[in-house]
Formats: sequence, structure tokens, C-alpha cells
Amino acid sequence: MRILRLSTLCSTGLLLVLSQHLQAQCLNKVNHLTGTQTVNCVEVTVTPSGSSLNGTDCGVGPYWVGQFANGSYTFDFSETITGVTIDVTAINNGFPLPGTNEELVVFINGAFYPITQPGVPLNCPGRDPAEISPTGTIVACDNCLSAWDNITIIEPINSIEIESRFLGGGPGGIIFSLYICCCETDAGEINASPLSLCPDGIASLPNAQQTNLEPDDLLEYILFSDLNDTLGSILGTSVTPNFFFNPATMQLGTTYYIAAIAGNNVGGNVDLTDNCLDISNAIEIVWNPFPSVSFSVANPEVCSGGCTDVTATFTGTPPFTLYYTTPGNAPAILLFTENTGTFQVCLAANAPPGSFVLQATDLVDANCGCN
Repeated sequence: MRILRLSTLCSTGLLLVLSQHLQAQCLNKVNHLTGTQTVNCVEVTVTPSGSSLNGTDCGVGPYWVGQFANGSYTFDFSETITGVTIDVTAINNGFPLPGTNEELVVFINGAFYPITQPGVPLNCPGRDPAEISPTGTIVACDNCLSAWDNITIIEPINSIEIESRFLGGGPGGIIFSLYICCCETDAGEINASPLSLCPDGIASLPNAQQTNLEPDDLLEYILFSDLNDTLGSILGTSVTPNFFFNPATMQLGTTYYIAAIAGNNVGGNVDLTDNCLDISNAIEIVWNPFPSVSFSVANPEVCSGGCTDVTATFTGTPPFTLYYTTPGNAPAILLFTENTGTFQVCLAANAPPGSFVLQATDLVDANCGCN
């Protein structure tokens, strides 16, 4: 009589390594007074309304609004821009004539936008710094002719209206320039299907295509865990679209994502605060656990020439292909469509007494295999 000993598969103990990982002034000036023209990389439609002319003062212009009545210019963009910079001059409050008063009001995407950050003083003789009113409009100081440069607003903008509200007095008007942040940075597209890998598999994707980088840009690849919080869930960065599973920060069976990311190069990494930061489409990646099998037998004592039933219990995703050997027999292959299954092991008629081993040599499930 021989004693059946069972050897199972697999070990999942792995040591894998994963590579770790300002607001600026907008510079593209809009100059046309009406109609649609392309400014850098976006079409801008300009619509004047009310008291609106063209003019230049201390290098600021060509938009002049609010001479004796309210006036505005509206700028609509064919694609969403990331921000604007406004320079303003000749805002009056009791100067040059007593009673003259006006304020500049900004609307973004159809809603009033309160100004919270001041501009910088305009280098123009006789001009005092402008002020922010309690409601968030731009006004002059008392008995002043005021101006500001570089009032920068960074947020998604489809349209912006800049209005001068004429509050009375003699001739006045506000002259302003508008600059837009029109981004040409493009992280492109990754043409790949989702990947299902073993724990030791490399998530390797093709390089992003149709990318466009500005001179100070860098293209990287990111591995992240949350489509709704891409930047807040980055687990690793790489100069190539290749990533390993890291058991210290990741879980088997969880969906992760790889995308290309492009933006300003800061110290060899993409600046995640870049106004023109762009992220490509995301490719799903899942690292699956290795499958495993354990054996059990109701009666391990088998006579020579006899057989016994062995139950195999699997972890992983069916179907399972089991490769095993027993002494004196050729290697065998069995297919199991469920997580448990029973098969028969037989001894040769001339098998000597002692123990013999049922050895699992390889196991493959629907996702990966181990040996």
C-alpha cells in the first residue's frame, strides 16, 4: 500500500518595483473689434455693445467702453480656453471732472465674476493703482485716474464679457486689452485595448500618438486609480507607458488606468499645476492574482492497481487547466470549468508499498498561469 501525498500550487509572494514619481500671464492678445478671427489656436468672436469704440492709452487697447453710457465687448471662443489676462487704464472717479465715475464688470460664461486678485500697477504717468470694490468690480480710487496691468483669471472660459458701467459725470470710458491662454499642449491618444495581467506581468502600451508639445513641455505616462480624480490618485509616473504591479500601493483584481500626460517640464516632471496640462484617454489595466489549487482525498490509502478520487479546489477565474504528474505515469492535463472538481488517480498494479506524490506542475486560469 502506498500513501498519497499532495503537492499544491501556487505561491503569490512577489517583490515588484514601481517607478515613483503658477499661474502665469496669458500672452495671446486679441486685437479685432468685431467678427471672428483666429487668435493663436482658437477662434474668437468679438461682439461690441452699447458705448464701445476703439482706442489706445499708455499701450493698453484697442477696446474703449463707457464714454457716456454703459458699453461692453463680449468675446466668445470656439473652444474652451483656460484663462485670460486683462489690462485696464483710464478708469475715472472724480477725475478729470468732478462726478465722473465708472466701474469695470466682468462676466464669465454668462455669470458675474467677482474679481478677487488685484492687478499690478501700470507704468503710466499720472495713473494710480485701481481698486476692487466690495462687490468684486474694478474701480478707481477717489478723485483718481486709475489703471492696472495683468489681471489674470485662470479657469475654463467659453465666453467673457467686459463691461464698463457709466455712473455719471463727464466724458470718460475704460480702455482695456484682452489676452487669452490658448493651449497647444496635447497629450494625444493611446491606441490600446484593456489589459488583464498576472501579478508579474508588465503593463506595456504603445506610445501616445498625435501629441503636440510646446517648447517647454514634457510628455510622461501616469498610472492612477480613479477616473474621477486622475491627478489625486496617481500611483506612479514613467517616461514610457510601462508599469509593474506594486503590492505596497496596489491591490490585485482592482482596475487601474494608464494615460499620457503633457505639461510644463519642471525638474524633469510634468507640472500638474500647468494651466495647459493635458491628459490623454485612459487604458484600463487589471493585475489578477495567480490561480492556486489545493487537493484533498477522502482515503489516501490506495492498494496497488487501485484508484482513488481526488478533489481539486481552485482560486482564480474558471476555466482552469491543471497539469500534474504521479510516479510511474505520464504527465496529465485536466480542464475544470468550476472552482472545484474531482478526478481519479490510479496506481500501477506492480506499485511498491510506500508513499507516492501527486504533483501539480502548472496551472492556468482565465487570466494567467503559474508553475
